[in-house]
Amino acid sequence: MSDKFLLRDQDWRVGGIVYQVFVDRFSRGPTPPKVELYPQPKRLYAWQTLPNRGKKRIDYPHYEHELDFWGGTIQGLISKLNYIQSLGVTTLYLNPIFHAFTNHKYDTIDYMTISPEYGTMADFKSLLDELNKRDIRLVLDGVFNHMSVLSPIFQDALKNPNSTYRQWFIFGSEYPHGYRAWHNLASLPELNLEYQPVRDFIFKKVIPHYLELGISGWRLDTAIELGRYLYDIQDAVHQTKPDGVVIGEVNHYPDYWVRMIDGVMQLPLRDLIIQTCLGFIPGNVFNRQVSAYIADVGIESMLTSWILLENHDTARIKHDLGDLKSYTIAKVLQFTLPGTVNLYQGEEIGLAGGPDPENREPFPWETLQPLNPTYVFHQSLILLRQTHRALRIGEYRMLETARAIAFMRMTDRYQETLIIVANPSNQIIEETLIIPHGLILSHCPWVDLLTSQVILQSWGILLKLTLQPKTVLVLQPQQLPKNGYLPSKYY
Repeated sequence: MSDKFLLRDQDWRVGGIVYQVFVDRFSRGPTPPKVELYPQPKRLYAWQTLPNRGKKRIDYPHYEHELDFWGGTIQGLISKLNYIQSLGVTTLYLNPIFHAFTNHKYDTIDYMTISPEYGTMADFKSLLDELNKRDIRLVLDGVFNHMSVLSPIFQDALKNPNSTYRQWFIFGSEYPHGYRAWHNLASLPELNLEYQPVRDFIFKKVIPHYLELGISGWRLDTAIELGRYLYDIQDAVHQTKPDGVVIGEVNHYPDYWVRMIDGVMQLPLRDLIIQTCLGFIPGNVFNRQVSAYIADVGIESMLTSWILLENHDTARIKHDLGDLKSYTIAKVLQFTLPGTVNLYQGEEIGLAGGPDPENREPFPWETLQPLNPTYVFHQSLILLRQTHRALRIGEYRMLETARAIAFMRMTDRYQETLIIVANPSNQIIEETLIIPHGLILSHCPWVDLLTSQVILQSWGILLKLTLQPKTVLVLQPQQLPKNGYLPSKYY
């Protein structure tokens, strides 16, 4: 076996399934929420209530919907781990869980404690124990660019010019609120990473502490704003846990950013997929764009990076795409392009909420049905990925087309070769593809793994296809003996 494929096979960070949980909206668990943990101006809603956007508050620098809670907890999450395990999840990723004022927890008050609405440090350690039993890794959301305006650290720095923490932040009359805040939001004063004590706290205390407790890595919020300090975060993680992972939230072209961290959340790739399925990018243009994108990023970084179609910041793709055929193409591309698949809670059952906060609907456990067609479809895609090694660790090669999307995934074993072909347009198209693999037999039957049907036979090294509108195929060669004879007997 080639060394690179062996290394990928052994690396937990490559080609798995990540499941994202927004704790407040996932599960309350066996006990009712403690009402006293949600004092005014916070509001606790019945689980079946759908979130709605609220107005900007006057008394706090927050929107009303940021202070609306549904009572999900870490114990509630633990009660649903068997469900998560049944999906084939290899990594659990949690939105921030540290002490914060809002429901989204991107406004950290204290990095060293669990937010009381979610539970205690003992609950967190129980979660780690239960995940270990199921061989599921845990990645936490690290919000290291800014903190909460309500943090005692910031409040002391704000009120006392001689505070020990004064240089942890940037104060000045040039800022609308008198201090540098993330996107000028008063609720989120930015940390001054140029100040060594801040870096020591984040890089030498917070990051290693949770790695030593048992997490496997960090997803970095607004990673582009951490700039050159991404190198320090990467070093801090790998010094504590050599196989730890650092994944950055990056909505820029990722070639620059993957030089500093293990991988990125593939937000630009998400946009390419959705805009192609909506008809704004022709299939053959998508083909070339993605090929250049993967070449620039590098296959190793692609395999570690997370391919997502929705999360807590985006509308659900059923909302964006609408029709089932476009949705199917997008999902198949998510599961067959190089990378680690990132599913957001409820994505697998077809939740269809719009932009924030509609995309943060509480998980509707009471309506979960094993025959839900979206759930069954996701199960089939996860099984496809589990069964076919090329989709997890394989190389990528674009296939030239006139109008379609077409690419090949291959490993050091020729039998594992797959060709993915999609027609995102509204017209029937015909394509003749060259099969650029010397060990694939000529005149070979090809099965579509999505339907388990043999649908065509290659002609020499050519695959001639007639693709119906908005269809996608995952093709595998069937190199089987014919009357006991197989030309590839010595391969």
